Amino acid sequence: MRNYRRFTPGSGPAFGSPRRSGKGSRPLLVIIVCLAIVGLVYAYVRSGKRVENANTPQVNTNAATAAPSRPPALTTASCTGVLSGAATTQKIVALTYDVGTLPGDLAKTIPAVQAASVPAAFFVTGKLVESDRGAVESIHAAGFAVYNHTYDNLRFSTLTPKEVQAQLQATEDLVRGVTGVSTKPYARIPYGDSTVEALAAAREAGYCGITWTVDGLDIESTATAESVLQRVQRYVRPGAIILLHAGSDLAATVTPRIVSALQADGYQFVSLEDLFRAQPQSTNTNSSTVNQNVNGAA
Repeated sequence: MRNYRRFTPGSGPAFGSPRRSGKGSRPLLVIIVCLAIVGLVYAYVRSGKRVENANTPQVNTNAATAAPSRPPALTTASCTGVLSGAATTQKIVALTYDVGTLPGDLAKTIPAVQAASVPAAFFVTGKLVESDRGAVESIHAAGFAVYNHTYDNLRFSTLTPKEVQAQLQATEDLVRGVTGVSTKPYARIPYGDSTVEALAAAREAGYCGITWTVDGLDIESTATAESVLQRVQRYVRPGAIILLHAGSDLAATVTPRIVSALQADGYQFVSLEDLFRAQPQSTNTNSSTVNQNVNGAA
């Protein structure tokens, strides 16, 4: 009969005796190696973060000294009346052209605006798009904004709300078909003549009704380049919308002179979007008071 030895804590080999096997130490060795690897990875990640932080610009979290964010562009909720400019002390102005209200060749006007190197907005009629698709293509290809000037330039005050919306929608569809871009949210009110109901209908259709601060009257029979320039200089102010007509004989001639003169006076030309990042200025809807520079302009 075999004599089985019972294991007791003192039954192992004495200190200094030869070890029977290394198997018992392997788990401990694995644990030590794993801990060492984890420590190395942690040290590497920490050192990488320190380098990243050293190369990353620090963000100013002090709300009192941080630069304010730019306000959103104008929406229809902001234009409760006719927009004739922006209420600002900044010497900024927007250059705009009506297209399609009279015969004219854009082949001279567009290059003149491009040569002036300023933003500009072109308000086109639906009839122009139907009769001269290439004209709208050339405006869009030149990088200028194309907005809505109704279908056939009828006074809003003579139209029902549904007719106003039909005018705007017809032009929207035609311009989209050419450029792929919407004409919203700006619609030039023909002759600056509107009503509260017509403006409400335009807003419901997604448009803010716009007139101008100063009309160059370049379509007047007695107009000259000098008279147009003097008129613009006389009525211009910070936040102004300048109106010219791309089809007039004077538009191409006077555009560079207007830009040069106003820039020399400290004005900066901006897009309508940037102009209306300042406080939009609404005026009355009554045709007799909507703008002091109407004078029959289309």
